[in-house]
Amino acid sequence: MDKRLLIIDGLNLIRRLYAALESEKDLDRRVERTQSISIDALVKLIHQIVPSHMVVVFDSSGQTWRHKIFPEYKLGRVPMDDQLLESLPDFAKVFRYNKIHCLRLTGWEADDLIATLAVKAANKGVKSYIVSTDKGFTQLLDNENILQYDYFAKLGYDKVWVPGKYGVQATQLADYWALVGDTTNRIPGVKGIGPKTALSIMETHSTIESIYQNVTSFSDRIQHLLSDNYEQCLLSRRLVSLKVDAEIGVRLSQLVYQPT
Repeated sequence: MDKRLLIIDGLNLIRRLYAALESEKDLDRRVERTQSISIDALVKLIHQIVPSHMVVVFDSSGQTWRHKIFPEYKLGRVPMDDQLLESLPDFAKVFRYNKIHCLRLTGWEADDLIATLAVKAANKGVKSYIVSTDKGFTQLLDNENILQYDYFAKLGYDKVWVPGKYGVQATQLADYWALVGDTTNRIPGVKGIGPKTALSIMETHSTIESIYQNVTSFSDRIQHLLSDNYEQCLLSRRLVSLKVDAEIGVRLSQLVYQPT
């Protein structure tokens, strides 16, 4: 069987399953039901993907490198329920009991760990399946060995899908988001530049550096919008770009999925 690495964005999956049980007022019971449904979801994914390797990746608590260079990062997002937050270690225990590896590293967001795992595995010819609704992972889809799957929408995404969704290639998404911003994570773009304007700009110059090196080739309106925003664009691009070189200290051989 071909090697397949199934990577689950743990908190992304758990929070959505927990939210779907909003009618359950007993919070302890709500967490227990979420754990049960999470296992059901993982079992379905295992049957669907048939992975040779598998891992559920969790965010660490506290600040990451993004917060250090941009304190406003994710500021104002709805906080997780205390009951769910306190139970996350129990989710990992339940997953491990079911022979599913879990990964969490202090100071790192799950996104960067997932990106690093996927890219390293893909570069070795291992097909990597990232299960998450997070749009940030689409920047990795230029690698044909990396696919993304939305468990809730039952949709898979690849490099062919990206231009139809965003109008740019996967490799251009970080520069595109640097222009339009990422409201989910409170990462600013250039005020006045939305998707249509960003695409018109990137038709001729696809990187922030190229755009600003040729800024006089654009209309007066666009020149005015871009004015004095070069450093902000570079910062925003850095913030939206996923790290693919995190020092994880985990080998692919340690993530072999061996069901009982």
